[in-house]
Amino acid sequence: MRCAAWVLVAVVVTGMVRPAAAQPGPLAPTGGPPQSEPDISYDPNLPPEPPLGTVVKSPANRPPNVLGPPVMGAPVRPSDREEQPTPVIDPTPVIPVGATSPSGASGSSGRRAVLGAPISSGSPVSSRTVEPASRTAYTPDDRQDPVNELLWQRSPRRGKDHDPDAKPAGHDADDRTAKKFGDKIGETFGNVMGHCTDWFKSDHAFDGFISPVTNPLLFEDPRALTEVRPIFMYQQIPGSQPDFNGGSAYYYGVQARLAVTDRLSFTFNKLAGITLSPGSGSAYPGGTGFAELWLGPKYTIIRNENSGSLLAGGVQFQIPIGSSNVFQDTGSLSVVPYVTYGQNFGRDFKIGSLNTLIGTGYSFATDSVRSDYYYLSAHLDLDVMNKHKFYPLVEMNWIYYTTNGSGLPTGNEGRDLFNLGGQAQNSGMVTGAFGARYKFTECAQLGAAFEFPLAGPKDMFQYRVTLDFILRY
Repeated sequence: MRCAAWVLVAVVVTGMVRPAAAQPGPLAPTGGPPQSEPDISYDPNLPPEPPLGTVVKSPANRPPNVLGPPVMGAPVRPSDREEQPTPVIDPTPVIPVGATSPSGASGSSGRRAVLGAPISSGSPVSSRTVEPASRTAYTPDDRQDPVNELLWQRSPRRGKDHDPDAKPAGHDADDRTAKKFGDKIGETFGNVMGHCTDWFKSDHAFDGFISPVTNPLLFEDPRALTEVRPIFMYQQIPGSQPDFNGGSAYYYGVQARLAVTDRLSFTFNKLAGITLSPGSGSAYPGGTGFAELWLGPKYTIIRNENSGSLLAGGVQFQIPIGSSNVFQDTGSLSVVPYVTYGQNFGRDFKIGSLNTLIGTGYSFATDSVRSDYYYLSAHLDLDVMNKHKFYPLVEMNWIYYTTNGSGLPTGNEGRDLFNLGGQAQNSGMVTGAFGARYKFTECAQLGAAFEFPLAGPKDMFQYRVTLDFILRY
C-alpha cells in the first residue's frame, strides 16, 4: 500500500507541472539538414534537397557532391569500403578494339588499363597478360619450345605453311627452273639408281679432290665413284716419225665407273673409237675403228677422312677386240695391276688447299705379241680458296717399255692409245701437262689439259690436248 501511494502522488505531480523543454511538432534530425555555403554557386549536377522529415546522417558541413548523381550498378561489398591508396593514373587514353589511335596506328592489344595496376597485385600487369595478342604465323622462336619443335619437325606441311623462310605458293616452278644443271644430273642418276638405297653412290667424303685429266686410260682416281665420263683427245704425230710421217690421232670415247660400296668399285677405262690419220707417204693407211676394251675392279684400301688420305689398288684387263686398221687388235690380252694414292694437305692456306695424286702400274702381256711397259703418273692441283670450284693443275707422265713385242716391225710405240707390239725396249718418254678442272657442281665437272714431251723419244707423240666432262652420281 505504501509503494502504491507514492507512485500515485508522483503521477499527479508530473501532470500538473508544464515541461520546460517540450517543443511543438516532431523532433528535427540531429545536426539538421545540410546547409549550402553562401559563396558556392548553384550546380545543376547537385542532388536535390531531401524532403522534410528525411533523416540525413551526413554532418552539417558535408562537402558538395562533385561526382554527379549516383549510378546504379552492382552491389557494393563491405570490403570495397575500406580505404584504398590512390592509384597512379596512366595518362594514355583508352583505345577500343579496332579503333585508331590519334597518331593513326591501330590499337594492338584492344584495351589498355588506364586505371593502373590492380591493387591486389604486387607489380603492374601488362595488358597482354590479360588479353594476349593473336599469333598468325609460326616463328623460329617458337621452336625453342620442345613441344613446338617436335610438332614442327613432324608436320608434313612445315616447309610451306609453318616455316617463315619458306617461299609462298606459286614459287615451286621458279625453284625448279633455278636449279643448277649439275643438280638435275644428280637427280637423274638418283632416278636411275633408285631412291630407296644409297647403293652405287660415289664416295662424297672426299669431294675436295678431283680426278686427273691426262693419261686418263691408265691414271686412276683412288676414290670409289659412280660416273660417266666422255673424253676427247687430239694427238699430233711428229713429222719426223719414219713410219707415219706426221699426221694426227683422234680419240673419242667414254669411261664408266660403278661404286658398289665406298671402297669397292668397277671401272671401264676404254670404251671408244679412234681415228688415225697418217701423213703423206706413210706405210700405214690409217682409218677409223673401235678401240680396245679396258676394264677391271678397284678397291680403296686406305680411306682416312681426318688426314685426307686415300690409297687404292686394282687390276685392269686390256682386251684387244678393236679394229685392226687402227692397231686395236694386237695380241690377246694384257693385265695391268696398279696402285694409286691421293693426299690432301695445306688446309689452312688462305689461297686454298693442295691435292696430289700418284698412280703407277705395270702392263704385262699374256703372249709375246704385245709390248710390256711400266707407267708412273703424278698430279698436283690447287683448290682455289677451298671453294671446291676451280682447280688449276699440273701433271707429269712417264711410260717406259721393258720388253719388245712382235706385232709390227717398227721402232716406236703408241703409249696408251696404241700397243703396236713394236721394238721399243728400254726406251721411254716423260711428258708434262698443265690445265684446270672446273666443278659446276659435284655432279658435273669439266676438265682440260695440254700435254707436251719433256724427255725421251717422241715416237708418235708431238703434243696432246685432252678434254673431259664428268657426270657423277
